[in-house]
Amino acid sequence: MSAVAHASRSRAAFVLYLLLWAWMVGLSALVLVNFRVAGDLAGQSQVDSALRQLQVLEGRLAEFADDVQTLQARPEAATTAALQDTRQRLEADIARLEQSLAGYATEAALQTLHSDVEQLKAQRQTAARTPAAPRPARATTAAPAQVPFPFRVIGAELRAGQRAVSIAPAGDSLSAGQIQVLLPGEHAGRWQLQTIDGNTAVFQAGDQTRRLAIP
Repeated sequence: MSAVAHASRSRAAFVLYLLLWAWMVGLSALVLVNFRVAGDLAGQSQVDSALRQLQVLEGRLAEFADDVQTLQARPEAATTAALQDTRQRLEADIARLEQSLAGYATEAALQTLHSDVEQLKAQRQTAARTPAAPRPARATTAAPAQVPFPFRVIGAELRAGQRAVSIAPAGDSLSAGQIQVLLPGEHAGRWQLQTIDGNTAVFQAGDQTRRLAIP
């Protein structure tokens, strides 16, 4: 019966040892990942502190391995109580390390947010100092200068039963030899008399049209 109890205690201690060792390996991996992420953000003193806590925890685990071997030879009641006490101490150390890691993660997130805010401030200040580019002035299209008409209408009369207009070269001087009578359809230079509309004579040259008043 004593041999069976001793074997049972040995198996229980060995299983507990394996579980704690697996938890230690996983926690070590988590520590390394957090250091890799927050290595540039957390201070060097905080990193050293976490490494020291991890080393302390590894030492506790090594002590626990020695305790397991020692406790296997003790009576069952003493072995159970000692294992319980050792497990509680290890769990307390693990909890403290987890809290430290959570604090590092929170501080890393805050420092990242602070860096983003400072970057946005710098961008806004740069944009405020940069003068806005002036708008290009719209080119105003000058109205084409109207070419002086080469002649003027000086009157209207009937010619062969049709209304005709008398024209003379533009200018102040006027002589009888300069007066020309035009019927609709006739030309004076490149200008053709299109029609006589009341007191207006309509002339056209290509796509240009001019309307001259008949005095």
